[in-house]
Amino acid sequence: MSSTALRIASTGALLITLVVNALANILPINGLNTGEVSALYPSLFTPAGITFSIWTVIYILLIGFVVFSWLNRSDARIDRLQSWFIVTCVLNASWILVWHFLLPALSVVVMLMLLGALLTIFRIIQSSQFLSTKEIICVSLPFTFYLAWICVATIANVSALLVSAEWQGGFLSPEIWTVLMMVVAAILGFVVTRQFGTPAFIFVVMWALLGIYIRWQDSEYKLIVTSAILLEVVLAGFLIYYFKSRKVSH
Repeated sequence: MSSTALRIASTGALLITLVVNALANILPINGLNTGEVSALYPSLFTPAGITFSIWTVIYILLIGFVVFSWLNRSDARIDRLQSWFIVTCVLNASWILVWHFLLPALSVVVMLMLLGALLTIFRIIQSSQFLSTKEIICVSLPFTFYLAWICVATIANVSALLVSAEWQGGFLSPEIWTVLMMVVAAILGFVVTRQFGTPAFIFVVMWALLGIYIRWQDSEYKLIVTSAILLEVVLAGFLIYYFKSRKVSH
């Protein structure tokens, strides 16, 4: 497929994704908006509703990527991303449909496929050396945000599936399991940022942890609230160290 055809297809795919996500709440699809579906699977890991406003940021960044790709039609590196970007758009829209039609198990499968596609894009970006300021803002940043949020969303999706299956946590309480999942998300943010130099990844994880804190701050789940605060402090400390070390090295 030619570079122009790839860009036409990716533009159309993103447009379809935006329309499906909008209709999910405007119609809404299957008579339920996205938040109402989430409420059917009351997982302790699901953050406060305001946290999901990050999708607005992600979609703005993805629109920026599409515009940037049209302005750089001769860049073969971006051509390598286009097919996988189209796949992520198809999977994103598909997830909305299976989620709204109350198919949590299938939604996890689709989410894992989306995660895999984004990991592929992330690896391509890391190997292609997008180093200019414009490239970082229009290529690296959109997919770092997207990947980080889908990592968090995958944990939340699996948690919702377990709730739908009425799994009670085995020998651990749901609160302990939630704290463990929060720790996993924090460790993932630390590892990815340290290895690939992508502080935006940690910012997204911190935003998710803030959402969990906001949701449960006035509840009886004191362990979740305390853990969210401690993890935020640890990640913030790492970011301060990260930026200071980069400043010294330059």
